[in-house]
Amino acid sequence: MKKILLLVLGVGLMLGSCQKFLEETPTGQLTSETNITSAAGGLALASGPYRSLGNWVDGGDQWGKNLAASLEYATGKAYSQYMGSILWVYESNSIAGDYDYFINEWNNWYRGVRDCNLSISMLPNVTGLSAEQKSKYLGEVRALRAFYYFNLVRYYGDVPFNTSVLTDISQASRERSSIKTIYDKIIVPDLEYAVNQSTLADVPSTDGRITKLSARTLLADVYLTMAGYPYQEINAANDTTKKWCAEGLWTMTEYPVNTTSAKELLQKAKTQLDFLYGKYTLGTYDDLHNPAMNNKGESIFQAQFLAGTRNNGIVQVCLPLASQISLNDENGTFIPSVAYHASYNPADKRVQDRQFFFYSDTRSTKYDANEGPASKFPMAFLYKYYDKSSIKVTGQSGLNWTFYRYADVLLMLTEVNWTLNQLGVSVPADEITKGINEIRTRAMMPTYASIDVNLKNIMAERAYELIFENKMLWDMRRTRKALKDGSGQFDGLENLVGHQPKNFNYQFSAKHLLSPVSSTEIDNNKLCIQNFGWAPKQVGQ
Repeated sequence: MKKILLLVLGVGLMLGSCQKFLEETPTGQLTSETNITSAAGGLALASGPYRSLGNWVDGGDQWGKNLAASLEYATGKAYSQYMGSILWVYESNSIAGDYDYFINEWNNWYRGVRDCNLSISMLPNVTGLSAEQKSKYLGEVRALRAFYYFNLVRYYGDVPFNTSVLTDISQASRERSSIKTIYDKIIVPDLEYAVNQSTLADVPSTDGRITKLSARTLLADVYLTMAGYPYQEINAANDTTKKWCAEGLWTMTEYPVNTTSAKELLQKAKTQLDFLYGKYTLGTYDDLHNPAMNNKGESIFQAQFLAGTRNNGIVQVCLPLASQISLNDENGTFIPSVAYHASYNPADKRVQDRQFFFYSDTRSTKYDANEGPASKFPMAFLYKYYDKSSIKVTGQSGLNWTFYRYADVLLMLTEVNWTLNQLGVSVPADEITKGINEIRTRAMMPTYASIDVNLKNIMAERAYELIFENKMLWDMRRTRKALKDGSGQFDGLENLVGHQPKNFNYQFSAKHLLSPVSSTEIDNNKLCIQNFGWAPKQVGQ
């Protein structure tokens, strides 16, 4: 049969460091018929599924595009100085599944799934690995598969269910499976295996590989997300056969969701978050854009980059367009909106110069040997990804992209404890406030008493702290709430359906609870139906 899945084989992958992981030269490719028996081959099988993580910050079919930017454009709180990044199609409600943002995300995440499926099928038969090594590697790969599927269901909703190695192209054509089925049958079992059964070490990762602590973080986020939408709406109806995504049947808006299932999931999330509390420490804001702090400090799970080998493209898209401050391009396409920035309290340390934002810079030696001052910036730009060595010296960035850091854990902890308390579960006041107050203390903001903690303040703190870390879109969809921009604070929290961002010419509707399915999947898989309200539709839909 025709083999349609391949996995890069690098015999020495990830032998002790991110640098070796990224510098290794592939020596061949794997199919499901390849006979792998050595420990080195087993390590390669466990390493291949990591390759799709770095695609998170890939570019697109036009200069200035970046996939990470597309996840912020959909929130209504982004700005771009360059039309080619196509923010305007989000602002005008013109997006569709034939844009590369939706095609590439689908392909990248499903490539990760396919790599994981191949490794999971082959690792048990690698005779050169001990039972302990097999369990560890399976823990890593199953956690990665859960992560890829977690992104797929949050972005697209129902997606094709596949946990096996495809051996013929015809097997790729299959209907989309329910969001609930993907969570119940793939995401949760994979992560619970990694946390509860595998031999992964319960320590922070120092090389980019999954550990039990990073799996716990991901599992906590999954439980918290399942305690909200759309999982709870589907679960409450007790009908996975309804065409929720294709017909846009969504109606629920209440958050927290007051169901037995939601409470149980929140309790499970709390168990993981309580375990994680104190396992990491908050560092300085400079740590976030310092490649020397890759896989250190508050970092929990990151995509790995190495300057000159695999460069992080996020750095240049954050810089003011054609500002001549960098040796590399300056795209000006990954910028928080003026209204978003204005919603920070001016006393917040994060909004001060060269913390999360910067307001001026010097010209690059490429344009000015004396590095004189650059032209005045028209707005605030992100300093969170300002890799100085890349911008001013080398033109190449090895700054890792962070999927999870300890600040996110602390904010999830406050949300889970507050939510449980709202749903009638007794939670001590200091348990509710301790996470968010650690974040606010670092930002030099007043701490909260438990009576001050509410959903708006929790979501606002997530927006301030995790700005442009690709968290807001997921937060909006799981809570079905959106923050209203204001002056010195967010003016309120309102239902996502009916919310109109300041730069958008329309209100969000039920279709905006999901994104359009990739047009290539619609074209190639005739069993795949498009989401409600989006194009292109399947033939006959």
